[in-house]
Amino acid sequence: MKQVRTNRKQVRANKKQDGPNRKQVRANRKWVRTNRKQVRTNRKQVRTNRKQVGPHCKQDGPNRKQVRANRIRLEQIGNRLEQIGNTLDQIGNSEVWEKSIELSTGVQQLYRYCVVVLLQHGRIIVRRWETHLQPRRVTEETPCDEFGKINGLVSIQRGWLTEEMVIQFKLRESGINIWKRKFAGHRLWIKLTPVNHEEVVEIHETDESMDVAELRERFINYPIVETAELSEEGCVRKVQEQFGIELKTEQDTFVLFEVQLINLNSVAFLVDVYGRGENDVGPIPDHIGMCYIYSDTLRQTSGKIENTITSMKHQPIGRLQVDYLCIRPVEGLPCDFSTSNKTEWLEHWRSLDVGHRGLGNSYTTAQHCSNIRENTIASMKDAVLHGADMVEFDVQVSSDLVPIIYHEFTLCIQSKTKQEDADILLDIPVKDLTVNQLHGLKVHHPHEKSTGVKTFQENDKEHEPFPTLETALNLLDSDCGFNIEIKFSQLFKDGREEQKDMMEMNLFIDQVLKTVYQHAGERKIVFSSFNPDACSMLVNKQNLYPVLLLTQGRTSRYEDYLDPRTRSIPAAVWFCKMVGLLGISARADEVIKNPGHIDLVKSQGQILFTWTDDRNDKETVEHLKTLGIHGVIYDRMDQNNTKQVKESFFLQERRKGGKSDSGFSSDSSPASSPVSSATVL
Repeated sequence: MKQVRTNRKQVRANKKQDGPNRKQVRANRKWVRTNRKQVRTNRKQVRTNRKQVGPHCKQDGPNRKQVRANRIRLEQIGNRLEQIGNTLDQIGNSEVWEKSIELSTGVQQLYRYCVVVLLQHGRIIVRRWETHLQPRRVTEETPCDEFGKINGLVSIQRGWLTEEMVIQFKLRESGINIWKRKFAGHRLWIKLTPVNHEEVVEIHETDESMDVAELRERFINYPIVETAELSEEGCVRKVQEQFGIELKTEQDTFVLFEVQLINLNSVAFLVDVYGRGENDVGPIPDHIGMCYIYSDTLRQTSGKIENTITSMKHQPIGRLQVDYLCIRPVEGLPCDFSTSNKTEWLEHWRSLDVGHRGLGNSYTTAQHCSNIRENTIASMKDAVLHGADMVEFDVQVSSDLVPIIYHEFTLCIQSKTKQEDADILLDIPVKDLTVNQLHGLKVHHPHEKSTGVKTFQENDKEHEPFPTLETALNLLDSDCGFNIEIKFSQLFKDGREEQKDMMEMNLFIDQVLKTVYQHAGERKIVFSSFNPDACSMLVNKQNLYPVLLLTQGRTSRYEDYLDPRTRSIPAAVWFCKMVGLLGISARADEVIKNPGHIDLVKSQGQILFTWTDDRNDKETVEHLKTLGIHGVIYDRMDQNNTKQVKESFFLQERRKGGKSDSGFSSDSSPASSPVSSATVL
């Protein structure tokens, strides 16, 4: 027993001896935390200094900022943003910005204004720029210009992606599920804040109780986070408020968080959840939980993230489900500030005749079935011959990255059964074949499996299926506009995919845009897609061509898609306003049944195309034109076009000469949120 007591005393003596060491360790940890606080203080000081370097635009709406003439020749500006003009200086706390520069005499000087974010290492992010068809001109007078407004016409667009990327986080009504009964029935708000990835990892590794409020304040001006919801009141993107944005529980709820950033790997996203019960006093919700979204969960272009929401005591209280989309810039795309039609549509561009798949659907059993194979050069040329102002066609991308024209996701190849030696048509995805295979194989349309094999003229290359987009751009009359539908799969409401294992979406759309920019010339082009994510990509990756969202509206004729942005014309309108699309292309029956949809679209400054589906006759086409539709997409241009002179409207316009700003500018491109510097071009 004595020996045991002696040993215990020795242990206690050793612990006492170890005590000073433990105190030293704790002192070292405090010293480390003190140093970290000092680093954070230094970072705040750096941010303060950066704020003092350039003027901060607290409001940059089109009517908020007056800018005095600061000009640079438009000819000097190419796609390289390093060639951007001088930044303006704010006069005190006024809304006037100015700078004086010297200009050469005897040369016409053209210029535009833009709003940018200036980052380290000379990086420039264009937030907004003036997009009137005609730029400003230097005159002997020196007026005080108003940003975005020339001769009473406001025309402003968001910039396009160059080095930066955009991440969209998308929540639906079931995006947040709080398990804790205490918060049952609470209204919920969600806020997403970019935080330093390394610091978040460091907190978890050291188990420090770091001040999360301090972590939230790391990024002030960049990355930029904006929010919007799919409703009339909330569809314009804006910087999120103190408690973020409310996530409502109604069906078809859709909330968007859009983040613009340079380096995804350096950022994590802190998600804060706030709640307020019916009996809570005061307007301020309580902070009820949080979670993190890490960059390594965003490796794919799109997907779904599920995270556990924890309380401040690290207890699990709920679940977050969010979809995401990563939009990256197109490498080498020659975008510049010279001109843009992305949100411009002249007033007299109405009642356009648009040939559906060229001369029309060639596999329907209806009377308007075309006798020329759809989506071929021959079909499109025939539509132009009979007065089409534009032709509409579907574009996919082959396995060797060539944009080709074809409607269905699959084609059929004929084979034979072993026992009966009977002919059989086998489905093969278009995306799995190279362009040479598509051109070299004898193929059939999937509809021929039920309606029988159909024969077309085969001895002429222009009648062959799968023409490339480049071929169409080079061979068709340049006065005929193109409505290029991006054919990209999405989920049906029951969770099934239209087509599995699609090509990566950025890669797909980049191939189409590169081909168009290289071969389109002066041709009028409008993009469209049923896939809202494809539309978001198209409008962010380039600054020249307008984009329409295709929608079937509310109908039992077609299956509903899972995405609530596609399910009705009002939802499509709010989405267009949310991301800056020109307008929508809707099923004609839906518009005829409810003409009020036309007023809704036009009240938002948007453009409306319609597609006639089975109603392909002169009477329907003419009725749609009397309703004020901007473009009517229909079959059989040779039968249903009532023009006296069978030629393109754009050809007639070119003969009359030039283009002007005499029309209206779509205001569907929303003003961007406050940024840190303004620059003039």
